[in-house]
Amino acid sequence: MNTNKSNILFVSHDANRAGAQIFLLNIMLHLKKEGHDVKLLLVDEWGDLKATFQENFKTYILNKQESNTSKLSKFKEVFKEKQTVFEEIKADRNIDFIYVNTIASVHILEQLKLIFKVPVITHIHELSYSISQYGPTDAYHILEKFSDKIIACSAAVAHNLFLENENLKSKTEVVHSFVDNEKVLTVKDKNKPKIFREKIGIKDNEILVGACGNADWRKATDIFVQIAARTSNINPKIHFVWIGIKKDTEYFKQLEYDAKKLGADQKIIWVSPTPEAISFINALDIFLVCSREDPFPLVMLEAALCEKPIVGFKNTGGAEEFIGTDAGILAEYLNIDEISEQLISLSTNSEQIHKLGKNAQTKVIQNFSFDMSIQKIQKILNTFG
Repeated sequence: MNTNKSNILFVSHDANRAGAQIFLLNIMLHLKKEGHDVKLLLVDEWGDLKATFQENFKTYILNKQESNTSKLSKFKEVFKEKQTVFEEIKADRNIDFIYVNTIASVHILEQLKLIFKVPVITHIHELSYSISQYGPTDAYHILEKFSDKIIACSAAVAHNLFLENENLKSKTEVVHSFVDNEKVLTVKDKNKPKIFREKIGIKDNEILVGACGNADWRKATDIFVQIAARTSNINPKIHFVWIGIKKDTEYFKQLEYDAKKLGADQKIIWVSPTPEAISFINALDIFLVCSREDPFPLVMLEAALCEKPIVGFKNTGGAEEFIGTDAGILAEYLNIDEISEQLISLSTNSEQIHKLGKNAQTKVIQNFSFDMSIQKIQKILNTFG
């Protein structure tokens, strides 16, 4: 098979504007440009990227959202046999292979394999907790039986797969997730940190530690509050900001409650989701990944490109993998006292901040880019030729 003319069916669990889906969109756009015939199956149709997907690719939807006419349609289907979505795809064009994205799509692997009888590549972006939450109960067995190749978004993700099922080793390859390096570097060079520090009331002689992302149990925003309280109580010049938190949720009210009880409510700044997230990250002194579990956080790569040292916990996934010994500092899992001491020590050493930040940026530029990852993916595709 000539992969420049191959027909690929991509599968996404939804069209939400999140890391795994944006990663998939970038791959699809590139392969389409390279001459592939690319089509998409959305398991669930909701999400902000739906229109973008439909504008660029022939898009099929497995589970459609109900509309006002849904009851009538269901009534008619009693009397008229309906062609399944899979049959519709098969009738449109022969498929050479299928690329399934995320653990949340794994439950349909068996159907895909049986109907299309072509190689199936499955891209896993999740660690154990998320797999238990969003995957089928026998996810690891399904991956072994119905995937011809598995792509893990980090070595941590691959290691977890092997722990659960050793038979997955022979068919798994690591392809690290990536961000648009040039775009991040352009934003970094264009925007002055001082402007964004002033927006949130941070003075030149104060240290700003920041985190970014959806606020939830896995991202450990509750641990962030405790770190901020412990650290700022010892050194009042250290302030904390969480970028991208939705403030109309019960969880946010709980976080505010804890921050006030811990006496840290004046030391924590909450920034709502914003298109200027990279500019805020660029205004930080130190970037904090306090997640309980994070396969390979893309925002960490953005912070590294902005020359921010990364501070995180061991045994949580991608942060430990990236930081290593030269791009930041690691504390034991959820050890608030230890990570607080590290932040206080680092905050008084501008030379170390600069050195670790520069190392972090160099590491991303040299090892994590779209070109590097897409070359690995194309090599995988070629194995089915």
